Amino acid sequence: MSDYFRNSSTTYYSLIASLPLLLGYEILVTLTQSPFWGVRNAADVWIRTFMMAFDIRPQYIFFVMILGVIGIIPIIKIKGSAPPLNGSIFLFMFLEALAYSMVLGIVLHFMVRVVLLAAGGFSGTALQNIALSLGAGLFEEFFFRVLLLNILFWGLRFILRTTILTGIVAILSASLLFSLSHYIGNMADTFQWYSFLFRWMAGLLFTLLYFFRGFAITAYTHALYDIQVLL
Repeated sequence: MSDYFRNSSTTYYSLIASLPLLLGYEILVTLTQSPFWGVRNAADVWIRTFMMAFDIRPQYIFFVMILGVIGIIPIIKIKGSAPPLNGSIFLFMFLEALAYSMVLGIVLHFMVRVVLLAAGGFSGTALQNIALSLGAGLFEEFFFRVLLLNILFWGLRFILRTTILTGIVAILSASLLFSLSHYIGNMADTFQWYSFLFRWMAGLLFTLLYFFRGFAITAYTHALYDIQVLL
């Protein structure tokens, strides 16, 4: 069991486990879009906008993402930091994330009213809602936990000096920005204090989960929680 907890939290397993989320999200977005409009997760749009600044055409971005993930996997393996690949670990990772998503719903329900963490006030079809949930789990966790949290920690350590204080401020700030992001954009939710505090607390819990269990389990927990709320 100790091998499971150690291996499932590694970058190697997280990258492989993130592929079904990325593929599922892109397939559902493609299936549910019309010639006039489509629905994408906000964090996905931000990442796509950044990539287009480097002259990557929109129709190629998905393939660049897939190739990027697939390209990193053998590099980790060559460097000797990849644990043995075991298919049963992915099943247990999914079940663990499902359990966390249920516990998250119970815990947050007792704190404040249940609020969707992904798509603000958007109300769409079942497939669109699943797509947005998968996108929230993948892109929001990558943007706010993997990128933003680490950038904040790196930048603040030169100002705050102490590691503990830097970590606390970085975690609170990343979770705050995670909550505020749901009130920005054309699908933004109407700002209400209970939903803002709910998402801030959810961001804190996701940060703790990311710290202890890694990216993949956090991303799946987020996605599965949103699916349970939406369906």
